[in-house]
Amino acid sequence: MSVCLVVLLLTGCAATGQNYLSVSSSIPPLKGEGGRVFFYRTDSMMGVALQPEIRLDHQVVGKSQPGGFFFVDTSAGRHVASSQTESEAKLEFDLEPGGTVYIASSIGLGILVGRIQLELKPETVALSDLSPLRYTGRDMLVAEPSGASPPTGLPSTGSRSTRGRVTMADLELLLPPAAGASR
Repeated sequence: MSVCLVVLLLTGCAATGQNYLSVSSSIPPLKGEGGRVFFYRTDSMMGVALQPEIRLDHQVVGKSQPGGFFFVDTSAGRHVASSQTESEAKLEFDLEPGGTVYIASSIGLGILVGRIQLELKPETVALSDLSPLRYTGRDMLVAEPSGASPPTGLPSTGSRSTRGRVTMADLELLLPPAAGASR
């Protein structure tokens, strides 16, 4: 019975929303001298319950969700994408004016939980990866330069939206209590 419950809970971990092919035509063109950063994670059972926040220049812009993607419009120049599970992953990259960068996240083996990995992908690979993925962005986001307040609609650094998502705490509740521990 508990195996069925875990499987049922994990099916709620995948991204929901319209797929890339459905929304690609409604993605607005870039404005001004800025650029666009796509973040995505292919659908995999590895680390499916882990959905760490993704930051762009220390600002939370979304989550690494299996089978999901989102994008952020930001200024051209040098940027740092980061995310953290049991260790922090950082990826520095340059964004050209009018350019687009694609960053794939994945969960690899870790000591206690999975380790997040971030990797720049060439456009041809990324577009192929994106086609079956679901849009997980709240709206068409625009990141502000470092030090500015978060854009409208973004969660603050301290907030965790778990509505409809399975967290590690949810999964821990399925485990029998350790000897002498209480819940």
